[in-house]
Amino acid sequence: MARPEKGIPATAALEVAELARELRALRRSSGLTYKELSDRSHYSAAALSTAASGKTVSTWLVVEAFVRGCSPTADLTTWRRLYQNAQTRADADAARAKTKVAEISTAENDKAEDRAEPFPHLRLGTRRKTATEPETVPAAQPDGLLALVQRFMDVHGQLNAQTPDDLQRVSSLTLDHVHTALALCTTPRDVLDVMNELVAHKGLTIGDLERRSQAAYPISGATFAHVLGGDELPTTEWLAIFLRACGVDQERTLIWHYTTTRIKIAQLRHRTTPPPLIPTLGEPESKAKYRERMLMMALGVASILMAIGISAAQIFAS
Repeated sequence: MARPEKGIPATAALEVAELARELRALRRSSGLTYKELSDRSHYSAAALSTAASGKTVSTWLVVEAFVRGCSPTADLTTWRRLYQNAQTRADADAARAKTKVAEISTAENDKAEDRAEPFPHLRLGTRRKTATEPETVPAAQPDGLLALVQRFMDVHGQLNAQTPDDLQRVSSLTLDHVHTALALCTTPRDVLDVMNELVAHKGLTIGDLERRSQAAYPISGATFAHVLGGDELPTTEWLAIFLRACGVDQERTLIWHYTTTRIKIAQLRHRTTPPPLIPTLGEPESKAKYRERMLMMALGVASILMAIGISAAQIFAS
């Protein structure tokens, strides 16, 4: 009997842990052991296990072989994004650790020089040569709004640790990551990216979403995959079921519905091929029909706003 897989370290960065969880879920769904996956991918079982450990980020070649071994028809676009996010975060953490080690080494050297020179203030015409800061290449920003907000919150926490108590009390009043990410969304793709990142952050799979949706309204895994991988915003009812399946508290669902409604209204106002509001030559239109068209557009926007409260209340009441 195969040994159980060790858990992902609690200290793993969000993006690194996300990649590891998705790789583990993919292997479990394929029903393959690491030995069987090794035979398919031509990488050792140890290398494949390390790729899904969450302790480090393997090369893209190993990750790609892992994915193709489990699912030859898998879409590599999403996996490439997960890998790039994890690699970017790992590189940034390594650069910060390297800088901290260099600073400690410089401080120790300075203390050693002070001990070696009992009267450093009597030195004439000489200056201590300070160690230069190690050159670090700025890391590329991770893909995905939720990952960007996570990066901001990490930096924000470091600044809080350096500020006085009065300033810290003010600056610590920040919204949660998802709320901030949704406020930055301007397109349907932005919202869908945050939805996918929420699923990954919760450690869920498509199968988990399908099972959890049974309590409200059964939705197939294929439908979940189609919506999450598409380019269109979900309906109000579908979004409510999705959020419940993800375990989002009811009081935190309002920002999701507000964001999707805001983007739908923006699409109505700025779509590329709007219906003609002024009668064109050869197509005369009466004032009554013109007013009717304007009324229908207004009712469409109003129905979106009303559907938020009604459908969400019905689903959560069931």
